[in-house]
Amino acid sequence: MPDKDSNVAIHSFTLKGNGLLPVIITPIEISPVNQSSKKYKTKGIWDTGASGTVITQDVVDNLSLEPTGMAMVHTASESNVRTTTYDIEIHFSDKLIINIPRATLGKITSDIGCLIGMDVIRLGDFSITNLDNKTCMSFRVPSLHEIDYRKSPQLRVPYKADHIGRNDPCVCDSGKKYKNCHGRLS
Repeated sequence: MPDKDSNVAIHSFTLKGNGLLPVIITPIEISPVNQSSKKYKTKGIWDTGASGTVITQDVVDNLSLEPTGMAMVHTASESNVRTTTYDIEIHFSDKLIINIPRATLGKITSDIGCLIGMDVIRLGDFSITNLDNKTCMSFRVPSLHEIDYRKSPQLRVPYKADHIGRNDPCVCDSGKKYKNCHGRLS
């Protein structure tokens, strides 16, 4: 964790959904390393199950990227696939730019140009919350603190039962009256 008096730059961004999001997809720009003026706009899908970042042939072609090496990758459907690697930068914002020295070439859903893996996510703090059935994803570099919901102060969460009568049906849909089910615990 950076010292509070240090000059470490802290950069972050947040994505807020209008409802519960089934996947986390953010707008990004990709460039060759040290060539920020040559950026390609695309979308990035965040995948905590992927160890590394993947780019598509479309990204490679649009940026005229040159391969930097080869790698063996394992996907959900294939193992030991030999593919080329590329040295790129992902621009999440004007200030949050991450160098990826070994992004691998792969196939992703048609309108997605990049799969953002744990090589990026582990560089900072990544959180997803779903308060009021609205997904909020936030990412910050560098990591500043640990999130542990078991150790967090116990916040009182508004509960459906706060507005229920003791003779009303229980909120758990058991068919019992609230006073004979979860209301008994109050």
